[in-house]
Amino acid sequence: MSMTRHLEVIFCDDIREEVGNKLSFMGVYSADLAVPVLPIILNKLCIVVRAITNNSDPFESLNVSVFQGEDSAELINTGPIALPVVNPDSKDSSLQVVQLTFMLTPFQIDKETTIRVVATTEREELSGANLRVHVAQP
Repeated sequence: MSMTRHLEVIFCDDIREEVGNKLSFMGVYSADLAVPVLPIILNKLCIVVRAITNNSDPFESLNVSVFQGEDSAELINTGPIALPVVNPDSKDSSLQVVQLTFMLTPFQIDKETTIRVVATTEREELSGANLRVHVAQP
């Protein structure tokens, strides 16, 4: 299976650990988070990030950042992430998947904004889906 490197991002209200080492994502947002008023304080905003590549093209370095707003204020920066050694000939999996979860709690939003996630590798920047926060229309 051949694929390009990419970043998957899920924004949700909560992440729960289930029996069997599974995760459940509660209240998953699509591209928008409509709030009744601004400013607002959310009890929690969760972000799930999955950086994916082929084992034949493993990440040599990886750093994930979460930004907010037009001025790109950095909310989170993981710094360099320790990566497992990948054997390109392994029969276990053809993909290298690095998954991270973030919980912003509480999370204050003062004005309409966009939240975005960027992963920086040894040779590129990968961007995932953005979350646009706005006041709901009546």
